[in-house]
Amino acid sequence: MDESKRDAPLTNVCPACGARFTCGMAAGQEACWCASLPPVLAVPAADAGQCYCPDCLRKVIAEAGAR
Repeated sequence: MDESKRDAPLTNVCPACGARFTCGMAAGQEACWCASLPPVLAVPAADAGQCYCPDCLRKVIAEAGAR
């Protein structure tokens, strides 16, 4: 694993499951992990802090594709 990703701070709490995870943008990275996923949801404002964790965002994307 890329060392910069491993050492990135846990910056968010998922509103769906409560998992703590790192938002790449909030952690000062050039891009966030979510940028590699289909753009199903709008990215929340930086101060909103309501991003989904990787697992929950993948579930939301899968459910959106099933409609």
